[in-house]
Amino acid sequence: MGMFDHITYEGIQYQTKDTPDQGISDYEIKENELWHRNVKYEWVESADSLFGGHLNEVSHQWEFCKDFDGAIRFYREDTGNGGWKNDAWIEYETLFMNGKMIKCERINEYNTSSN
Repeated sequence: MGMFDHITYEGIQYQTKDTPDQGISDYEIKENELWHRNVKYEWVESADSLFGGHLNEVSHQWEFCKDFDGAIRFYREDTGNGGWKNDAWIEYETLFMNGKMIKCERINEYNTSSN
């Protein structure tokens, strides 16, 4: 089981495992372009912490993913139809070239594996 990134599309946050970073990062599709939130961290020592410290965000900036070519599939729980307990998801598949979205298709609105 790997980590996933967050991607925001039309103001709604989704999960994905298809983005380039795969480091619990934030992405956003803005005006049909893929953007990545590049964060700089510093290590802060703390005797009370399980690992002896933690990462603290120092700065961030949004960067256009101009070199990204590929497909990104992203999804979120459809709470209006019972959510994960009902295997209800909203899912999109997008295709990018040079960081620009050239295709976006809604895969499903409601899916139950029990039927």
